[in-house]
Parts: sequence; C-alpha cells; structure tokens
Amino acid sequence: MRSTVFSFRARLFTLALVSAVVCSVLVGLTPVAAAASSPLGDYRPPSDAPIVDHFRPPPKPWMAGNRGVDYGTEPGAEVWAAGDGRVIFAGQVGGQLHVTIEHPDGLRTSYSFLESISVPLGDQIDAGDALGIAGGPFHFGVRAPDNSYLDPEALLAGSLRPSVRLVPGTDQGLERLGAQERRSLLETLLDDGVAALSAAASFSSRTSTLLAHYVVELNPETHAARLAYAVGKWFKDRRACTESSTPVPSHTSRRIVVLVSGLGTASDSNTAWEIDTKSLGYADTDVVRYSYKGGQAPRVGSDQGSPVRSVASHPLDAIKTRPFDAADSQQSIGTSADHLGALLQSVAIAQPGVPIDVVGHSQGGVVARLAVERSGAENRLPSEVETLVTVSSPQQGAPLATGVVALGDTPGGAAALSQLRAAGVAENLDNRLPALADLAETSATMDELHTRQVPRGVRFVTIGGSGDLVVPGSTAGDSAADASIILPTSMGKEVHGSLPSTPAATREIGLAVARMDPTCQSFGVAVSGFLTAETVRYGETVASATAAIGAGVLPIPPAG
Repeated sequence: MRSTVFSFRARLFTLALVSAVVCSVLVGLTPVAAAASSPLGDYRPPSDAPIVDHFRPPPKPWMAGNRGVDYGTEPGAEVWAAGDGRVIFAGQVGGQLHVTIEHPDGLRTSYSFLESISVPLGDQIDAGDALGIAGGPFHFGVRAPDNSYLDPEALLAGSLRPSVRLVPGTDQGLERLGAQERRSLLETLLDDGVAALSAAASFSSRTSTLLAHYVVELNPETHAARLAYAVGKWFKDRRACTESSTPVPSHTSRRIVVLVSGLGTASDSNTAWEIDTKSLGYADTDVVRYSYKGGQAPRVGSDQGSPVRSVASHPLDAIKTRPFDAADSQQSIGTSADHLGALLQSVAIAQPGVPIDVVGHSQGGVVARLAVERSGAENRLPSEVETLVTVSSPQQGAPLATGVVALGDTPGGAAALSQLRAAGVAENLDNRLPALADLAETSATMDELHTRQVPRGVRFVTIGGSGDLVVPGSTAGDSAADASIILPTSMGKEVHGSLPSTPAATREIGLAVARMDPTCQSFGVAVSGFLTAETVRYGETVASATAAIGAGVLPIPPAG
C-alpha cells in the first residue's frame, strides 16, 4: 500500500479531535410529582399502540441501545404530536422519514421511521395533531436542548419537567437544520430497538453498515474516547517499557523471519524486503519472502525462472518459489492468508525446531494476522511460530479503503474510480479486485480478524507512524495486541513506505522478537503522536464521507 493512491492527503483537517461539541447548559431537569402541572402544557403519547421497546440509553454515545421508545404501530396508523410546538425538521435522514418538534420548554421530540409526513417545516402545531403515517413500528425520542437523550416515558408520566431555560431557542438563533440535528436523528439507525431494526431491514446491508460507521467516526466523542484510551495505555505502558538506552539483545540462537509485503506490491522489489533483517540478526538464508501466489518469493538477485530450487544450498530452498505481481497481491485477503498459513507449515517442516518470526508491512500485516489466527483455530499453526509483528498495517481497517468501497457502490462513483485508474493516480491498485474492499473498516474480513484470536504463545506487536497518510497510525494498533506503539514521523504518503526500514521501526521489531516491551515514550511524544494520527484518520473519514455523499451513496451530509 505504498502508492500515491487517492490524493486526499492534500487537505487534512487540523481540528482538535479530543474536544467534544461544547454547549452551554441549556436546561436543568428535576423530578416532580406526577400531578404537578406545567404552565407550558402537558405531553401526551404520540400513539395509542403499545410500547414494544423501552428507553435503553447506549453505554457509550457511539454504541447501540434505544435512545427513545418504540411504538408497535401497524402500517397506516396515525402518529400524533406529543405536545405543542414548532416543526423544526420534517424530511429524510439516512433514507428514513423523521419529524422533529421543538416545544416551548426547550425540549425536542422526534418521530422516526415514518411512512409519510403530513406537516411542513416551520408549522406551528398543537398536541394531538397528526404528523404522519407509520409504516410499522416507529421511534419516539426526547432530547434536551444540549442534545442529551431523555426517557420519553418519564416525560409522558409527568415525572420529568424542564426547570430552568438558560439559552435562546430556535427562534432566537439556535441552529435547527444543521448537521447536528441530522446526526442526532441518524444516531437512531445505530440502535438495536424494534423500530431501528425494522427500518434497517429496508436498506442494503452495505449502505446501512456505512451509515452506521460514519455516524460513529464523525462523532467527536468517538475520538475523545480513543484519546482517553491512549492516555490510559501510556500510563500502563510506562510501568513496563524498555528505556531507549537499552540495546536490543542479539539472537543467541538461529531464527527464521518470514516477510509479508503489502497491497499492490510485486516480488522483484517492495518496501517489506527493505526491512533491515541483517541488523536484526537474521542470516540471509533465513529470510523467507512470502509470495502471494503461494510458497516463497524469489530471493533478491536470484533466478526467478525456476519454480523449485535445489535443497543442496539450504533446506528452505526446497519450498516452491513463485514470483508475484501487483494483481496477485490484490486477491482476497482470505486467500492470501491461507497461502501464508501453508508457507509457515512448509518452513517449519523444512527447518523443524527453529523459531519463526512473521513480520508484515501494510496489507501484509493483516494477511499475516489472519493467517496466524486461522491456522491457530484449525490447529495448523506450527509451534515454531513465536512472533507476529505488523508495521503500518490497518488492523482496524483503512479509511481510504472504506471511501473507495462507498464510491464503488454507485455508477457515478465507479466511473470516477475508473477515471482515476486510467489516469494512473492509483498506480497498480485496482478497486475491482477483492483486497481493497477487504481492507475497508466495514468489511467482513475486518469482522473476522477481530472475532478470531491470535493463539496464545505468539507475541503480537503493532507499529504505526504518526504521520502516515496511507494507514493512519491510530488504525495500525489494536487492543488485542500484546504491545502497540505509534512512532513519531513526518507527515506524508512516503512515510508509509519508508517506515519499515527506519532505525526506530527496526528497534521495535527487534524488541518484539526478544519478547521485550516497546521503547519508552514521554507523555508528550505519545499523546502528540496519537493526536496527529487520529487527525489524519478523521480527515480521511470526512473526505471519504463527503465523496460518498457527492456520488449519492450516502443520503446525509457528514457532521461538521
């Protein structure tokens, strides 16, 4: 994945990801007796149908739950306004029809997943007025002006009342049709409530998945939570890291390293082959280069025409040698992983008892992880495999790949990608081949990667670069890894290809093989590296979502 693919890099967003949307305190809520009256009027149920799913606020803002209640209405049933107010939204979000009413006390009620709408934007309505027709179960939500979700049943029971109103409403300038309102309505698609699941069934699976993904990734709270995790990880790592003055110990016995290259690479030359195996202590004859056609790639400078080489020079030469090209490296990740699993078995058979370390760059790290996981689950992983190190590998998926998948879902987007290929912008990459889609954050391959486990006894270490524009450093790590580190780098697409051969990455690979912890980083270096990487990730997500909207894939604008 070393190419100049998809020139989104020119416009990265330098926003502060850790700041959630800061709002003034808009309203206080105090419980009162159910019999208490409100000078602004009472609320009434929006339907006579029974409630089939109750308020279940998500444990985290970006997770599923039920942000309101769901009524079990039959198709054709009327949906009524729960209280007096003004219609501040009436239309489609996420392919579904929604109505939002702002009430005089500052609360907003929303009515989602309707079949049709009968009120116009800006209309002043009374409690009980018909808003539209249900096509099945519909969702009823209540939000405070700060956009926090409240229990609709408490409101309808009279036990939840606004106590003080501190800021102006929509008539005095509070935004009512901006991205925040649309995003709040779209968040209901994340829920696993009856109405949300019923609505999601009408979407294509891929579109629904993309919508849910972008809702999460465009939410500042997602990135704030990731920062909190990174800070906690630093404190934990600080107790067991390797000081920079500590040298990497040399191998006391022979080891074999298997190198796995990335997307769009070929066997004659690629950045994975540039990993400094010599300084890491591997003999040249103990460096095996994986071939995407199966078996091993030719050794650098060797005769590439011979499919099988003599066992006289070295036992590993008995393994079939097959050159591969850029197209071969873009087959499905699963196929590539199975080829690598077979190669690891061949290496262990050829050199029984010799420890094996697997080092993958870019896509190669995903292939290597999946191969180790699948082989372990099927009891096919040789006991000789001791270490798995991935460098600049999208363990959480690549935002640019997600954007390419979204674009490819429409004729217009597919045509644009075709023009990019024809112009040579994508170099050797072809979105029509399986691998790029497998690297998307929403792919089934990523689901499999995180459903399976790296076998016990295999040390799994990830390395990323803070300024990598191809695979953002924060996507290169994984909570399932034994250790992860984001190395400080300059910012640019070239970082992706150059990182594997840098002294810093070489040191981290050596520490991983020696089963030592990553090099200690100061708090400033660690947090700065994470923020830079996460900013790149966010910028690419915004660019991808914007491109998908422009192509007509997503029916909503990104938050902003």
